[in-house]
Amino acid sequence: MLLHRLIHLIRLEAGGKVMLRLNNINLDKSPELIQPPKIDDNIVCVKLIPDMNDIISPDIIDVALSYSIAGIEVVLEIPFENRAEFENQQLASIISNGGWSLSLLPPNKKSKVSGSEYCKEVVDWYQLWRDSTMRNFEKTIYPVTPYCEYLATSYLIDKNKKSLTNDDIKTLRSLSTNPSNPYLLHFINNMQTDLVTEFKWKLEDFIKKEDASFYQDIDLFLSA
Repeated sequence: MLLHRLIHLIRLEAGGKVMLRLNNINLDKSPELIQPPKIDDNIVCVKLIPDMNDIISPDIIDVALSYSIAGIEVVLEIPFENRAEFENQQLASIISNGGWSLSLLPPNKKSKVSGSEYCKEVVDWYQLWRDSTMRNFEKTIYPVTPYCEYLATSYLIDKNKKSLTNDDIKTLRSLSTNPSNPYLLHFINNMQTDLVTEFKWKLEDFIKKEDASFYQDIDLFLSA
């Protein structure tokens, strides 16, 4: 299979930025994929393919390692329709050790799957992110960690209002509500608006009711 059939350029509306997407990685057919490409924004999206003997295809692991060693940001994408084929706990360990980001792709827009099923997946991964399994994880789980960053920023703004000027507050709120991360912009732009609203509400509600230590940990981190 030719390289151009595997690599699809995604041209984002925001600033015309370009990322690479790799689908159906098979190094036997396309060994050249192991060589990191030269791309402007250093982001490569890799669709996860389940493997009968491993959690994910060994070829994907090899390519992801090669690209990340070259300084390229690797985002492993889980198609919602294939989520049951992956064991979350083991996958969490793999991405933590590999230093890769993970993207929980939403259901296909033509899918009849209810939004609540996707929201459950988001909350499940939030719990894993907060678990000791991912204690050293420093990358991103889309859309979990970007929204948690937004909640943390809002919490800190409200807590420190007395020491912040109105301009400071306006600037901080603008930064937290207008992300510049090209992958996050692409991710949100390709999700139905009502699903974005629903997963945000469900995640914030879960944190308030089931994980009050989320905000306590923010205070603890800042006081260290």
